[in-house]
Amino acid sequence: MRPAARGPFFVAERGAVPVYKRRMTNGAWEGRWVEVPGQGRLWSEACGPQDGSPVLLIMGAMNPGVVWPPALVQALVDGGCHVLRYDHRDTGRSFQTGMADAPYTLDDLTDDARRVLDAWGWDRMSLVGWSMGGYIAQTLARDLPQRVSHLVLLSSSGDHRPYLDGMMGRPLRGALPGPAPELLAGLWQLSAQGTQLSPLDRAVQGWAVFHGGGWPFPADRVRQQMAQALAQGHRPELAALRHALAVDAMPEARTPWLHELQAPTWVLHGAHDPALPLAHGRALAEAIPGARLQVLDMGHLLPDALAGPVGHDIAGFIRS
Repeated sequence: MRPAARGPFFVAERGAVPVYKRRMTNGAWEGRWVEVPGQGRLWSEACGPQDGSPVLLIMGAMNPGVVWPPALVQALVDGGCHVLRYDHRDTGRSFQTGMADAPYTLDDLTDDARRVLDAWGWDRMSLVGWSMGGYIAQTLARDLPQRVSHLVLLSSSGDHRPYLDGMMGRPLRGALPGPAPELLAGLWQLSAQGTQLSPLDRAVQGWAVFHGGGWPFPADRVRQQMAQALAQGHRPELAALRHALAVDAMPEARTPWLHELQAPTWVLHGAHDPALPLAHGRALAEAIPGARLQVLDMGHLLPDALAGPVGHDIAGFIRS
């Protein structure tokens, strides 16, 4: 299935609040700023029917909300969902920190997601978390059980430690595998090229290292998304470092408390995920009561051929 065509976008002014709009088959994106007291503002935007089922998309580390596959978003909207996405701090349009600034943690990133929900007045919603976004979604589902109706975890894990240990050359903690050797080699090779690559080429090739499975790498889509993100001031290297430190600051896995989650949960995981191998998805589904696991022919990112069908199925899961 091909991604839905993406129309032009523009910024309109509504009073003192910038409103970002982009044409879609079923409406336009409308954005608003969300204040993080004493630190800055987070960018958020929603599309789809106002009376639709609320769905918050929580992106993974080092990437802004625009990286969600358009075909997945369009399928959710077509399925009657009101879709909200946002840029983590240090990504996209949201505020950036400096290396000399005080560090933050995954709990702070979770608080950011909560602020976004509160700013939009959403009392009850479904969560779709990708990778680190899944870590945040798990925590929200534990802390806000009365507000989370459904939980979808894509390419995620209940234990972040093996991935970070492998990336940082440390002995692995926990029972789950670390990142695949070919991922580490690919990232090392990319780093060695340094300034030989443009920021855009480096971002696209970085995503390509996380690709896997039989479907083609969605190079055109990723290039378009990253070009838009970079034009908005996104700094991938800063985001990667700050988010890695934020997650690494959490010394314990979430697995011991996943049995507390109450929301119906669907775990989607790539059979060829080089970052969080399939064992992570299996363990995640086993730890959450009643969770369903679906294994997809993919790596760590969703290929174009699967984005639309997966979005359609997520909408159906939310309606069930």
